[in-house]
Amino acid sequence: MRKPTLALLPLLLVSACGKDNPQGEAAENAHDVAMVERMSKEPFKPIIPHAITEIDVARYGLDKPGCAFRKPGEKDPIFIANADEGFMRIGGDLKRYAAKKESAQLPGNARSTYVGLASWVDLVSLPDKAGGSDTMHWPAKLVLHDAQERVAFMSEGEVTCRS
Repeated sequence: MRKPTLALLPLLLVSACGKDNPQGEAAENAHDVAMVERMSKEPFKPIIPHAITEIDVARYGLDKPGCAFRKPGEKDPIFIANADEGFMRIGGDLKRYAAKKESAQLPGNARSTYVGLASWVDLVSLPDKAGGSDTMHWPAKLVLHDAQERVAFMSEGEVTCRS
């Protein structure tokens, strides 16, 4: 049994030539890969949506059946969604999001998830502590994720839907 082990010894010695420290080299390579991954991520910037006004609704035809998310005490919504698309004002631009058809369906044929070019929006139903909600109006949380899958904005509020 010892002869095959001794026969492999020269092969092991030859294969180890040129490799000073294979474990150190592997650790250095892993460090380099991690550094490149960190450098390729965009720095985090919060995304602050602005209210979609009645003028926007009229100008862009956003009065279709669907749902609107409002922050507490606000008249104008920050997100409007229908069966096919959702809209949010970020900076001076009205951003368009496509409805994710695999997500939960809300009243008014809206969806719980909408995907944009550089972010996506989730509407999450919250428990109703006041007891005043129904199928067309309920407390919710809006979560806006950036392209790096980080939460860039989050707010509790109310969703109001219409058919």
